[in-house]
Amino acid sequence: MAKLEKRSTERETLLGKVEQDQDKASKELSETAAELAQVREENSDFKKKVDKLELEITQVREENSGFKTKIDELQLEAAQVLTSGFGAALEQFACKFPDLDLSEFSMYIEVVDGKIMPPT
Repeated sequence: MAKLEKRSTERETLLGKVEQDQDKASKELSETAAELAQVREENSDFKKKVDKLELEITQVREENSGFKTKIDELQLEAAQVLTSGFGAALEQFACKFPDLDLSEFSMYIEVVDGKIMPPT
């Protein structure tokens, strides 16, 4: 009988320990679940921020493309204005000096050290 009582006491002690371990594991599981929920929420926030930044990047790239197009248009317009202005100057010289041969003049010819240099 003493052995049975001893075994019963040991089993009760063991059962108490198992219940404590189970409570501890349950508490740890609850804490882990709460941490997981928080991490998921933070992850969701980060995904939203990434999506927003990707949208901003797309918009900036579109703006940049528009600016490049505008720069190309302005460069072309500037070249046309320069060509037109040079042509107008030649016409004015032709009116003022009708006998002057202006065929040698071009906007591509440079003056170096006081001499007219042919285009290269």
